[in-house]
Amino acid sequence: MTRKPRPPRRRQATPLDAFSLATAGTELALASLQVVNARTPMIVQAWREPLSGNYAELSRMVSEKPLAFARGAVAGGPGLLAMAAESNRYLTNAWTAPVGAAAGLTAAWGLVQFWGRMATLGLAWQSAALAPVHAVATANARRLAPKR
Repeated sequence: MTRKPRPPRRRQATPLDAFSLATAGTELALASLQVVNARTPMIVQAWREPLSGNYAELSRMVSEKPLAFARGAVAGGPGLLAMAAESNRYLTNAWTAPVGAAAGLTAAWGLVQFWGRMATLGLAWQSAALAPVHAVATANARRLAPKR
């Protein structure tokens, strides 16, 4: 009888990982608000007086978003695929598991472990996907902040 190979062990997420993801999401929201507040008058200025518009900044508004989101997709893709692989592994095992009272307890514990792994993988892929967008938005907020 041969054993099924086990999936590679992944680093377990810690509560600090979840806090870091939540903090990055909050920073992104605040930076986005700052950037929108700084760029809106530039759009109005270019609309009212087309020859005096800040076209370098207006061009940046259009070009940087798709690039940041594409980088986020590339960074988060492997994590999302890892979640899909984990789901497939779990479902394959669930369909072939024995049935009975003792098996029910084992299945319940397996389900708890599965959701724990999914949460860990979810934190990892979301953090990876958010990082490039976060970097661009916070850099823009710093650059566009009023000079003191």
